[in-house]
Amino acid sequence: MEIGQSPIQRGILAEPGRNPVNMLKEGQIFSAKAVKLLPGQMAELAAFGQRITAQLEVPLQAGERYFFQVTSLEGEMRLKVVSDNALIQRTADQAAVLLEKLQLPVTKESAAFTALSVELGRPISKESIQTASAWLSKSGLEKGLETLRFMFSRNLPVTENVFQALLSARSTESLTGKLESLHNTLVKLGQAPEALSAISRLLPDRGTVQSVKAAVTETPEQIVSLLKNNASLSEPMPTIQRGMPPVQMMKEALVQLAARPVSPEAIASFKEAIAQSIPANHPERTAIMQQAAKLSDQLINRAQATDRQITHLFQLASSAAATVPEQASARMATLLGTDALPQEGPMQPLANGKEAAAALKDAFRFLGIDHEAVIATKHQPEAVQQNVKQELLKLMSETFPVPIREAAEQIVGRINAQHILSAESGPLQQLVMQMPVQFASFHGDVTIKWQGRKKQDGKIDADFCRVLFYVEMPKLKNTVIDMQVQNRIIHVNIVADAEPDSLKQLSNTALDSLKDSLQEQGYKLSGVQFKQPSDKEESQRSKSPLAQIMDDRDYLGVDIRI
Repeated sequence: MEIGQSPIQRGILAEPGRNPVNMLKEGQIFSAKAVKLLPGQMAELAAFGQRITAQLEVPLQAGERYFFQVTSLEGEMRLKVVSDNALIQRTADQAAVLLEKLQLPVTKESAAFTALSVELGRPISKESIQTASAWLSKSGLEKGLETLRFMFSRNLPVTENVFQALLSARSTESLTGKLESLHNTLVKLGQAPEALSAISRLLPDRGTVQSVKAAVTETPEQIVSLLKNNASLSEPMPTIQRGMPPVQMMKEALVQLAARPVSPEAIASFKEAIAQSIPANHPERTAIMQQAAKLSDQLINRAQATDRQITHLFQLASSAAATVPEQASARMATLLGTDALPQEGPMQPLANGKEAAAALKDAFRFLGIDHEAVIATKHQPEAVQQNVKQELLKLMSETFPVPIREAAEQIVGRINAQHILSAESGPLQQLVMQMPVQFASFHGDVTIKWQGRKKQDGKIDADFCRVLFYVEMPKLKNTVIDMQVQNRIIHVNIVADAEPDSLKQLSNTALDSLKDSLQEQGYKLSGVQFKQPSDKEESQRSKSPLAQIMDDRDYLGVDIRI
């Protein structure tokens, strides 16, 4: 799987090497220290980590720091003093002074952007403050500032396209969820069949979940019998606890309603679990919650729920469970009980390495991560294989409803962010990829960060590298697999919430197979270590995988021993 360099990357890679002084424009303001006064109203200033010489309109005091505004770049750089900031200590106060000098209104967005620019030593202008303030008012101040801080720290071009792409990367909604939501919208509106076809290839097959739902719909007596059997097997009857997984809470509430007199606590728990089970932006959320309220109200003041009422509640619970496609099968298994799932054949085995690699390659190609690079290498762009990004760009450029265009823009932004986050510094390179993948029983996002060095021919060196996989596992949930390769010797660290000893015991049977598979490829496995997240790692886990990569101080790997 090769990743061609996109126009986005070419523009970004050209930026860091440029001298910041040569990038100054007329009207921009920056902070500098007066180092030495020279004849002819000239001065030597310290700014951007270097010394610059400029002509000034007023004399300065050596050793003091000032804000300067560029008045001319013809011949010698000419500057005027905007403010003497030597006596102003707080960044927020400095920002307020600059906004006043520029005759700009002091809003939380303009003050925050100006303060961030001053803190990081970035040049600003009246136009840049107005533009960034508009971005922040739409994005939300906290996430917007985090995005701008990253752009500044990596010397990325401060453009709306880059900002929106990185902002999309900070969204906690999975890429699979975004595609599923857009797919559902297009189905309802009956529009863009080409886009529907492209997206469908990346989404999990809903056949299994739909067949389970159909089975329970056709046999309501079996549903009630199953729930009552679950109740009889639990001695004493399990209590419904706050904080338990929503689908488990739904099941426990259904068990109690089927086997016990109706209680307000069970009704309240069922409604709460329904609300927690459905993503906030799911198109069917409101309708399902309204139906839950209606069915719950019918149970009030009743001594016992009827079989028909329990059946309707279970059907509603199964609809809520299916609103997260990548977890739908596991959620339905929780509602029914693992042993209750219909078995039409032997249990599906886990995917082997070849199947997993094929799934990743297919997802990479179908998503269109390298769409622009592929077009650039083709003599006939129209012959490029259909992919999701290609179809999303059409949705953005044509006259589709606003919700469709906005959803397409967010997904394209998420794809573009992968190019922006992929960087190189001398011999070191970092590649970042995120794609929806389905193989064996896994359906969901896989985010990969590869760090290593390039060989002389420009290809990645598979002998010395580090690869991190960020996945949301059905049982282990938020999981990071950290694979380090040194001279073709591999050590794997797996970070998950589960007890390390339990994971080690469960993995024993697979380790021999893993060793053999790696040996066939010329690698040696030195060990696999399981651990729970540290306090620092735990604080990052609420963020999306791409946001974790952006906020990692080792953004471009420095721990690869060469």
